[in-house]
Amino acid sequence: MSDPSITILTDIIKAQLERLVMLQEYHRLIDDPYVKSSLTFVIEDTQEAIAKLASRLRQIGGASTSKLSEEVTEKLLRQAMTRRALADKIRFVHNGLKYQLNWYETQTKALRHDPDTQATLVALAEQNRVRLERWENLMAEMKVSPSQ
Repeated sequence: MSDPSITILTDIIKAQLERLVMLQEYHRLIDDPYVKSSLTFVIEDTQEAIAKLASRLRQIGGASTSKLSEEVTEKLLRQAMTRRALADKIRFVHNGLKYQLNWYETQTKALRHDPDTQATLVALAEQNRVRLERWENLMAEMKVSPSQ
């Protein structure tokens, strides 16, 4: 994998697949209807991001998503399951959204040689920025501080 775009897209897809498993598990475990609804939107955004990234990866000749899903670890899920209180789970999702946004922005800069992949990441970063803002609104309404 000498093409940096393939490497970056592969890494992002693996992270997104792992994140999706974690979000789906939280959705299954959390009873609060407001949080559950908000998680549904984050899950849908994550699925959409995976689809866009996988499409771009196929365009430039990278591995299929099914091959990548075999390589996904459950590290993030294990970390998520250590959060017991609802507020801690909400913070964990929030921190993930912030991390993801920073990662998109960093990788976008690394893709100056590939404007099409760069444009895909810029669009996903914007979608993530909106989702992060909505998640922060949820936190404010539920009186959950971003840090403990």
